[in-house]
Amino acid sequence: MPVSHVANSESFKVTTPSDREITITRLFDAPRSLVFEAMTKPEHVRKWWGCLDERYSVTGCQIDLRVGGAWRFVGKGPDGQNPVFYGVYREINPPDRLVYTEIYEPFPEVESVVTQILTEERGKTRITITSLYPSHEVRDMVLKTGMERGAALSYDKLEEVAHQLRS
Repeated sequence: MPVSHVANSESFKVTTPSDREITITRLFDAPRSLVFEAMTKPEHVRKWWGCLDERYSVTGCQIDLRVGGAWRFVGKGPDGQNPVFYGVYREINPPDRLVYTEIYEPFPEVESVVTQILTEERGKTRITITSLYPSHEVRDMVLKTGMERGAALSYDKLEEVAHQLRS
């Protein structure tokens, strides 16, 4: 589902490998170390996470990148809403793997577990992100939010950030 003309946009795919999972894959034209850095340092995350177009921004970004450390991202959109997502890191193995919990603030009792795996492919990086939800119903609710398009746009921005880091 390419949403722009950014390099590798056409490689973005969303699948549902089980009744409780969503898996996203995408290729980035940068080494794993730079993609991992762009995904784990606040100064970079602010440039891509939830930034669907120029009307969106990240107003808060805290990352305590250690096992047991917390993360919290606050977005701002044109509708005046400020979505907040947060969680705790369970596993960190740079630049190959991250495992963390994710909670959307309006639903604090609904925790998903996200596993990100970064693999090298001929000088590029393929990311595979699998989110495990507490139920089939929660997974389907997430799919209905438009998350697929939002994630595709955000990862196009991540591609740009990783490219800038490479330069």
